Amino acid sequence: MIASSVIRGLVMKPMKRAAASLFTVAILAWCPEGLAAERAVPRDQIPMYGHGETPKFFRPGGERFIREATRAFGSREAGSEAFARRAWDLYERDDLAAAMRRFNEAWLLNPHAAQAYWGFGAILHDQGKVHEALVMLSRAWALDPANPRLMADLARVMSQEGSTGPADERERYFAKARDLFEQASVLDPNNGHSYSLWALALYDQGQYARSWEKVHKAQDLHEVIPPTFLRMLRDKMSEPTRSE
Repeated sequence: MIASSVIRGLVMKPMKRAAASLFTVAILAWCPEGLAAERAVPRDQIPMYGHGETPKFFRPGGERFIREATRAFGSREAGSEAFARRAWDLYERDDLAAAMRRFNEAWLLNPHAAQAYWGFGAILHDQGKVHEALVMLSRAWALDPANPRLMADLARVMSQEGSTGPADERERYFAKARDLFEQASVLDPNNGHSYSLWALALYDQGQYARSWEKVHKAQDLHEVIPPTFLRMLRDKMSEPTRSE
């Protein structure tokens, strides 16, 4: 579960699952654990291995990994997509350490793919590192600006970031989050997940009536809202009667 909220705000399936056998060749070609620095946090548990560009310490192991992955998948871009699919699968199983390793490998193969940054943001968010998550999700959005699920995830984290700042800063963050949610709902009006995140963001802002509206919209789209959140919302405001 997410550390900072009731609804796991970044559970998503942006890519189809790849066959496990496709990963075997490339994964076995290079063991990232051997590259961990002598520090509290292994490098493979830090987004982009702690660097903004491909670091020199990957040679020759990193070059071999890239070469083997490219051979296995046909191109660096295809390999990056495959490792990102595997990473999302691990993320959904709550294996954040393994997911971070795979997202780092996806990034190493293609530093310009949104999926790696989206994954970094999801994991950082689950670790309670909201500001760091916002940075990574913003980078992902810059690379994939028309993705409604990504917009919703970014909006949720943006709302969380704003909730801890001064009043004028909160309003700016909340306004941007609202704009992103609205754009996401236009691009994909049948995505219940986005409405559930919107409901949670509105709850954090104290807009309980509007939060109920988004809950009901999500439920109409067959999104399951966690009972714990519904109890929290009912504690703040009784559930409005729904019109037929």
